Amino acid sequence: MNKNNKAKFPTNRRSFLGGITYLGGTLLTGCNKKTKTEGPFSGKELNVFVYAGGHEQTMRKVFVPRFEDLTGARVILHSGWWEGIAKLKTAPSNSPPFDLMICDATQGYPAIKEGLFAQLNLDNIPNHKLLFEPTLDNWVVKGRHGLTYPDSVMTLAFNKNLVEETPDKWEDLIKPNLKNKIGLYSSFYLSLFTFACMKAGIENQLGTAHQLINNNLEEVLRFSRTYRDHVKLWWPTSNDMILALANKDITAGNMHSPEYITALREKETLGASVPLSDRAFVQVFWAIPAESKNKLIAESAINELFSREMQLEFARRGSATSILSVAETMAQEDIFWKKLYPHTKEQFSTLQYYPYETYAKNWKEISETWDRTILRKG
Repeated sequence: MNKNNKAKFPTNRRSFLGGITYLGGTLLTGCNKKTKTEGPFSGKELNVFVYAGGHEQTMRKVFVPRFEDLTGARVILHSGWWEGIAKLKTAPSNSPPFDLMICDATQGYPAIKEGLFAQLNLDNIPNHKLLFEPTLDNWVVKGRHGLTYPDSVMTLAFNKNLVEETPDKWEDLIKPNLKNKIGLYSSFYLSLFTFACMKAGIENQLGTAHQLINNNLEEVLRFSRTYRDHVKLWWPTSNDMILALANKDITAGNMHSPEYITALREKETLGASVPLSDRAFVQVFWAIPAESKNKLIAESAINELFSREMQLEFARRGSATSILSVAETMAQEDIFWKKLYPHTKEQFSTLQYYPYETYAKNWKEISETWDRTILRKG
């Protein structure tokens, strides 16, 4: 998450995708062995921007060697957070630093509207037909600006030894016995939505958190201020939250799912649930910079990323998947994965992302109110 990207985004956006410490601009080649020279793209290089941390590790271990073997191309990974779009904007128009990028909605939506990405030729990405339709039901895909998919799901995390009853509803976090005992993510894109879920729950309006954010934003902000004293820890990274739970510093809270799956496997005292009502995902997508000279290779890479084999390997490392058959396989393989992610047609049909459009339209108001009166009592 880049602190220096101030031209378009305020610095308090730096934690939006948080949970992993910024590793800043690291350049990583895919593997140590010599790249196979035979293949349709022999002698070519593909520069790919990836998220630092777990995503980069999975890309390097799973995607890069397979794609290099299949195509003969050399893959170079550039890891980071917010600086990806900033570097794309400041690069010469005919020489983008990347041929393929992963983006989230907060930076990706404005970048699309500024014309920074090429339109995809979906004929070169036949694996897009494998993806379950609800995950693609958005304007990014319809305009062929990128291929979207669900990433981290908002997860209710808790220490089993500190709760009398398993919390399975978001409003459980504001019960009197948990006052000053919960941890919430410091970035509002997740925790404001958590508060909206709490509000919907105590008002017996489960399933309306998106409507509350979209139509009654001021009420949700007031509700957040009212219950901010229940929060003991505003966690900046996933590791901070996991350690606080494991050390019994806090009892429960919200959490990113990919990192937490690993923690669940390693620490028997940790528990998790994902209330089906108002389940929300981070939306990310793969996009190709408009002036990339390697568009065909990049489209081939996207196609491989959404193959069944690749999706299964990513899921086994904690990611969600948009392919129903892969999700069904994971539900049989991994009880922790099954608890967190959609794996049936019914669950996929209700899949929702965070209310990004409302966030974008009201970013300044939300961020100022959040920082001034919710993160800090004011």
